[in-house]
Amino acid sequence: MKRNSILALLLLFLAFSLSAQTKTIVFGNLGVENVNISIANTQYGTSTDAKGHYELPLYDRTKTINLYYSCIGYPDTLVSLTPKQLQRDTINISFRLRKMSYDLQEVGVTAYSDFYRSPRGTNIADIAFADDRILVLENRAKSSSLRILDLDGNNLASTDFDNFYDELYIDAFGDFLLLGQDTCLQVYLDTTDKVLPVSTFTKDLFRDKIIKIVFEFNDAYLLRNTAYEKHDYYVKEFHGQAQTYNYVLKNDTLKQRHFLYRFIDTVAVNVCQSYLNEIFAIYNSEVPENENELALGVWNGNLLRLAVNYKVHKRIGWYCQVLATEYHTIALKFDDFIQLVDLENFEIVEFDKTFQLSNKRPLTIATGKNYFANQFLTDEATGKIYGLFVQNGINYLGCYDPTKGTVGMGQKASNNIYPRAFKVHNGYAYSVFYDSYRNQGTISRVKVK
Repeated sequence: MKRNSILALLLLFLAFSLSAQTKTIVFGNLGVENVNISIANTQYGTSTDAKGHYELPLYDRTKTINLYYSCIGYPDTLVSLTPKQLQRDTINISFRLRKMSYDLQEVGVTAYSDFYRSPRGTNIADIAFADDRILVLENRAKSSSLRILDLDGNNLASTDFDNFYDELYIDAFGDFLLLGQDTCLQVYLDTTDKVLPVSTFTKDLFRDKIIKIVFEFNDAYLLRNTAYEKHDYYVKEFHGQAQTYNYVLKNDTLKQRHFLYRFIDTVAVNVCQSYLNEIFAIYNSEVPENENELALGVWNGNLLRLAVNYKVHKRIGWYCQVLATEYHTIALKFDDFIQLVDLENFEIVEFDKTFQLSNKRPLTIATGKNYFANQFLTDEATGKIYGLFVQNGINYLGCYDPTKGTVGMGQKASNNIYPRAFKVHNGYAYSVFYDSYRNQGTISRVKVK
């Protein structure tokens, strides 16, 4: 009984400690009044007071956050904060803004016009494409709307939703899905461009069922599954992630899965395993065999259930600070073959129409990987595939040659830093960002050569 009480107190103490450190306060002095400070491409932010002071709480410590500083008459400034920096309770970011100089050199700057602007007070969350239509997901405080544009940016129709959705997704069957934090909504367009709801389902169902089908190829469905091996290592965020590709023949009534290839983030696995081994060693030395969840085989992967004393709590705290990136692969479909591209180890695995391994070679990046964003974008309308580069917050596209396995350094494809969404379609690159001056979302379009 005493042992259970101590364990409960320890768990309560750990939960309180974690909840007490769930935000980072960024503060500073910029020397100028009414400077807007926001998370890039969001409406969340603040502004400086009459003396140039500001304070902004940040609640997500797990990913890099880009802070956007803007003020009329001054050049925009971007400051990136890494997850390691965000572990601190407070961060002081102070600097002096210098007025923009308008000399004769400014005359040579090429102007551009926005493709589309959302209504005032409305942010653009995401965009998607359906033949000659552009779907624009727009957000307000607690609701969303789906707007339909033609390829010239003209408004054709719009539908409002009471729920809040933050992502547009088109699955392997061409169905349109609106993704929210907890729920998803499937919709379709009728002949008059009216958006009609089909069904609502949970986000877990989307992750588990819908997203597994990557595309159809040679009378089969290609599936991708992200798995975590709990019996090998505990998974925190993306630690130890593995991605497995299978295929299912369309005429198979039993829908049997046939193994194709598996990618493993070995670096994250090894790092996590070494920390976990230390926790296991302490736990096994402290817990009797008849109560030992590891020895009995009843441990469910939750580290808190192993927290029996301060030493284990301390090791769990260190372990949970280990950061691992998402292990990312992509599947590309061509007429006579498919390619699975490992964007961590830069390797291409190629299969023929019978799903037999036919080639394996390195992926070559023109920039030497310095600015490659570990992302491929497929233009469904033209069939071209582009590699995405990000340099100083600006997106560049380089065309991918599947026969050589190379991504060439291409052209500038956006006019604004760190777009909220970036897509390619029908020979154009579309970038979505938030205009803090006008309090509205903007879509820019650049012709891809």
